[in-house]
Amino acid sequence: MHNGPRRFQQQFGNLLDELMPDDNAPISGRFRPRPRRIPRSGRERRVMRKRTLGLLLLVVLAFASRTFADEVVDGQLGPGALYRLVRPTNWNGSLLLYAHGYVPAASPIVLPPEADIFVALLAPRGYALAFSSFSENGWAVKDGVQRTHQLLGIFAGRFGAPSRIYMGGASMGGLIAIKLLEDHPDLFAGSLAACAASGGSRQQYDYMGNTRALFDIFYPDILPGNAGSVPAGLDLSTSIAVPAAAAILSNPAGAATIASITQTPIPWSQPGELLESITTALVGNAAAANDLVPKLPGSLYFDNADVTYSSPLLPPAVLAGINATVDRFSGSQSALNYLDHYYQPTGDLRVPMVMLSNSLDPVVPGFHRLAYRNLVTAAGNGDRLVQRTISRYGHCTFTPAEIATAVLDLVVWVEFGVKPLP
Repeated sequence: MHNGPRRFQQQFGNLLDELMPDDNAPISGRFRPRPRRIPRSGRERRVMRKRTLGLLLLVVLAFASRTFADEVVDGQLGPGALYRLVRPTNWNGSLLLYAHGYVPAASPIVLPPEADIFVALLAPRGYALAFSSFSENGWAVKDGVQRTHQLLGIFAGRFGAPSRIYMGGASMGGLIAIKLLEDHPDLFAGSLAACAASGGSRQQYDYMGNTRALFDIFYPDILPGNAGSVPAGLDLSTSIAVPAAAAILSNPAGAATIASITQTPIPWSQPGELLESITTALVGNAAAANDLVPKLPGSLYFDNADVTYSSPLLPPAVLAGINATVDRFSGSQSALNYLDHYYQPTGDLRVPMVMLSNSLDPVVPGFHRLAYRNLVTAAGNGDRLVQRTISRYGHCTFTPAEIATAVLDLVVWVEFGVKPLP
């Protein structure tokens, strides 16, 4: 390896030691508390004793990192969006744009708290950062793309144009990052996409809609509404999650059957994960009444009219019964077009990307990373994508060391041409 990347890795390694000495405690995603992890080694037994210290160190460093900054600028853009720009004293000319993940529509508009992780990792090493709240919550791909792109002009107007721009995003923000990369390929030098909904909006909502449609076969009259529509304003915990969990506990065979169907690849390795993953999909489907439908030109965004539910594991007679009895929905073409426009990736990846995923993600299942890999490969860009899958159950449940290593690998790849291993 050249001396440049070796020195960079040594300097970055010192920061990792400060950030999380001898610990791998995971940092959860914005909306997935209490992750379960798949044990990987004897080291896992030490994690619980150190988790509190590790997280405290992360928070302290996140705030302390601001002392490295020559300027931290907070402001507003668009109709009500908040933003923050961080330019360190020793700015090296590089900028990371960060797009946050899904936030429930009814939640207040605030800056993404997880962005402080990247400030803590990168600002002390000379990298500037810019991120925003977006103007709205919910499935806000359209607004997120607009607000994140606007940050470039605001940053350049305040500090001057950056010499190199990295694009980062998590969950829905990962899909926002992909759209920006495909819309503006000449702007960016590289990208980090974490737990990204990289297969596209429609695949995500189809997965949740199919889960609800099949749930209603095995657990009829348990939940309000149906796969295509639920009453607005529901308490999703008491109206969806609690009764669904109770029904699954009383009849786990129905849940196992749902997970066996090709159109509903439920991520799980133990019964508790099966229950959590199915209820997560059901809550996501119901949340669309508040988060997605108001944005659509047509209200019905789910279409299974021509779907033949299949499985290599179930007997033909069982599949025949499912296909004969499942509720069918014909989606509004304008609504389906909206989902494709915001956004269906094309695979036109022209810069290096490191994609970080959990092996069993109940929010953004593994079919997303497979779909994106296939798109990128079909477009002839497979050499620009490194997908790194962490063997763990949860959504965006990565340790500080895993995040830092992914960032380091991306920077070394972009700046020194050394492609990382998956």
